[in-house]
Amino acid sequence: MKFFKYTLYLLLVLFVAGFITIKVMSEPKPDGKPGAEADALATEILSVINKSAFDTLPYLRWEFFREGQKSFWDKKNNKAIIEFADYKVLYNLNTMNAQCYKNGQMLDGDAHEAAKQKAWSNWCNDSFWMIAPFKLFDIGTTRKVVTIDNKRHLMVEYSSGGVTPGDSYLWILDENQRPYGWKMWTSILPIKGIYNAWSGWQTFEGIQFSTTHDFFGKEVTMKNVLAAKTLKEFGYDEDPLKNI
Repeated sequence: MKFFKYTLYLLLVLFVAGFITIKVMSEPKPDGKPGAEADALATEILSVINKSAFDTLPYLRWEFFREGQKSFWDKKNNKAIIEFADYKVLYNLNTMNAQCYKNGQMLDGDAHEAAKQKAWSNWCNDSFWMIAPFKLFDIGTTRKVVTIDNKRHLMVEYSSGGVTPGDSYLWILDENQRPYGWKMWTSILPIKGIYNAWSGWQTFEGIQFSTTHDFFGKEVTMKNVLAAKTLKEFGYDEDPLKNI
């Protein structure tokens, strides 16, 4: 009996401590001003990172922070190869058709559906971390200017898209209007307004990508990033996605 009593006390203490921690570390989402000024600021950001070159880029590859979680994006046709654990999923992001493999064996039935859903979830998360600065004018977004210490920053709120619509991100900008971090108000994170750095900016095909992030105090890096114009640069002799 005492064991259960102590266990309940411990769980209660942990719950209260967690609740207090979330409350102390969370920030209220700041108010911002939508309209022409916010859109102009977003346009400045996109100019700095060369959105026009990004728009015409045919192929992009990267490996997410988790080992083996890889994406190859045929951006021109909006298809992707999404890899994780022992799985490889060929995904047509327009039609949502997919071919799913585990250890090289094609899946069907429930196993196919489970792999497909996991691949889609990974894609929404991993691609956002890779290309979020280019998504300021996506369908369903609202932009607002937020002024902090006399410096303008940009709040972007997503009402649709991905797997967690309703999330908001405050882009923190340097003197050149390039993001160096953001604060997040998302459904998946209990702490609201937590800061995450966007750094390690590298240029591929004239486009600037942030490859390094401070993830809850731990620095993580996108690996094997490559933006290129031909499939051969990725080691493909033919289109690996032609049948999807």
